[in-house]
Amino acid sequence: IQTPDEGLNNYVNNWLPPQLFIHRQVNRLTLDPQTRNYLQDNMGMSYLEPEFMRVAICNALEQQNPDGSLPDGILLHGNSQLNYINQIPHTDHNIWLPVCLEAYLDETDDYSILDQEITGTKTNETKSVFARITHAMEWLISNSDERGLSLILQGDWCDPMNMVGPEGKGVSGWLTIATTHALNIWIKISNEINNDAVAAQMQQAAKKFKHAAQTHLWDGNWFVRGISDHGIVFGKNTDLEGRIFLNPQSWAIMSKVATKEQIKSILTAVEEHLVTPYGAELLSPPFTNMREHIGRVTQKFPGSAENGSVYNHAVIFYVCSLYQLGEEDKAYKVLRSMLPSGELEDLQRRGQLPTFIPNYYRGAFKEIPEMAGRSSHMFNTGTISWFYRCVVEELIGFKGVRNGLKLEPKIPTHWDGVTAKRVFRGAIFDVAIKRGNKPSLTIDGKEIAGNIVKNIVSGQSYQVNIVI
Repeated sequence: IQTPDEGLNNYVNNWLPPQLFIHRQVNRLTLDPQTRNYLQDNMGMSYLEPEFMRVAICNALEQQNPDGSLPDGILLHGNSQLNYINQIPHTDHNIWLPVCLEAYLDETDDYSILDQEITGTKTNETKSVFARITHAMEWLISNSDERGLSLILQGDWCDPMNMVGPEGKGVSGWLTIATTHALNIWIKISNEINNDAVAAQMQQAAKKFKHAAQTHLWDGNWFVRGISDHGIVFGKNTDLEGRIFLNPQSWAIMSKVATKEQIKSILTAVEEHLVTPYGAELLSPPFTNMREHIGRVTQKFPGSAENGSVYNHAVIFYVCSLYQLGEEDKAYKVLRSMLPSGELEDLQRRGQLPTFIPNYYRGAFKEIPEMAGRSSHMFNTGTISWFYRCVVEELIGFKGVRNGLKLEPKIPTHWDGVTAKRVFRGAIFDVAIKRGNKPSLTIDGKEIAGNIVKNIVSGQSYQVNIVI
């Protein structure tokens, strides 16, 4: 890419692909990477070497449990075993199957993966990828209480939220909403292959989860984070600490669980409570002492890690939700906050070179301002696959669809234009995007109707000019 933002160009063109490749190569320096990490890290490879993503999906499904759930970690070697965090039951791993597969299918149009037969290592039963992911969605549907809210056990995306549901009653507000999103994606994919029965099954379930979220999780200004085994609601307006969490809000937008009025309220609340010069905090205010109905997250130092840091993995979900709303200026601002600005003061505050995105920056911006913005220097993060996806599919607007390449740039309004080069399904696209009075799209000098390039020929080069 060539944009007016040289810092963004430098990172995306020179440093982002290596960070993705290193994650794929070393799997976070473990032989049992967490399932959610394994799938999302490989999701980014869909844009670089998509075969790795195909292999990752199949590896994960080979190790699927008989009940349809995925294990907490994916074993990469015959002698490896589940260690440490992967011995603690988390309930979110299944949602990443359709979420990550969607990126692979959009990029490659390789729907043949859905027919690939997978023999399970735990049951010796052979099923197609489509059947196995459908089984995984059925497990997510069953993993709910009488209200229709998703059970959390000892954690979801937030690993140290380990004391919300160990008795099997506590629920995750975020996972309830994220399950709706996963089901919506599986409905879309089922419709693409004309499997009306599965699409109808998932549609019915998605409506129930959405209804449950609206009925039990909306707190007047935002969605709550969860409800403990003993019925304690947290992440609500009246909480003195951990009052608002970012992830339920972002995913409520992405999943279309939130109504238009709720979205207005959410965006206002996130701006007021969570957004800082270094990105959006994961929660606010941070916890300053133990909450036994929530868990270890409340014991971490305020503003660090999951206790109110600018946790970039969550920040990029918020960016995705902003792009979905067409809020390109806000999205760019938050996206850009993950990298140092290049200004001396910002570089000194962060202590972060512009060569990788760290796991998090210190939060507690209001409570401990002198520490806010400092980099964790932690290289491993699920952020980067989503960052690449946002830059390619949203900012520059090169999004794969079933019948071609959809061109819908969402560059910030203070940019006059950008150029980009993109390899897509074997073809090369040289694209120039500029502002003008009359929107248009030309391919090799010929104006086309709509914004989808069809009949793409592998090996061919296309010159694309877009006026927005």
